Amino acid sequence: MNTLISEDDHPWYGIPFPGVYVVDETGAIVQKFFENNFHVRPGPEQLLAALRGEQVDLEEKRDGGQDVSVQVEFDGESLPVGITRQIVARFTVPEGLHLYDHPVPEGLVAASIELDDDLEGIVAYTPIAPVTTSLSLAGDGHTLQVYDGDVVLRLPVAQNGRAIVKDDDGRWVSVRGRVKWQSCDDEACGVPKEEPFAFKVPAAFTVLGDMGPGEGRVPAMNGAAHFKKMLDRRTSKS
Repeated sequence: MNTLISEDDHPWYGIPFPGVYVVDETGAIVQKFFENNFHVRPGPEQLLAALRGEQVDLEEKRDGGQDVSVQVEFDGESLPVGITRQIVARFTVPEGLHLYDHPVPEGLVAASIELDDDLEGIVAYTPIAPVTTSLSLAGDGHTLQVYDGDVVLRLPVAQNGRAIVKDDDGRWVSVRGRVKWQSCDDEACGVPKEEPFAFKVPAAFTVLGDMGPGEGRVPAMNGAAHFKKMLDRRTSKS
């Protein structure tokens, strides 16, 4: 005999999302239902099917088994000091679903690209995102910014020399982080998701112009060569 336990039975627990667990005779959870929208609860048909031991997935039932997928890439072959490159996240969004831009109310997750907190020497700049449309939520007064269709987010990044690591194969920087999102339709939202990424990128030298005072007065200064020596000294001490 399976047993139904609802978070509504124990409101003092403070569970942030509506949730229902189905447990068997041993107390093991055999199915669970969560909706990131306090207006939504699983219907009696789904709960009865779960009690009979049938596998039920509300999210698949809602969107036909399709969900948002994402591909993350580093746009560039190297990351020299002082030159920005972009981390690109390409979201494929099935028809009927959408993603949110910042800001969102508590309980919702906007689509974003984030670097790891412990990542030193890599600097992130203002994200680049497509135009959004406004969506007003009935009953709570919130107006959200929504991406329509497939979405491409870009996060410009640069490195300041402190992230460079040397090995037998050359000079490298590591760029790590995660992509976050939450897919929603017109009635409810799915569970927040994230996809980690990690790129090992060659730390090429910046090509600089001649920094000399001018031809005919003193020998020209090779700016790129001097800059390379400076970086070698700096990274060898770190």
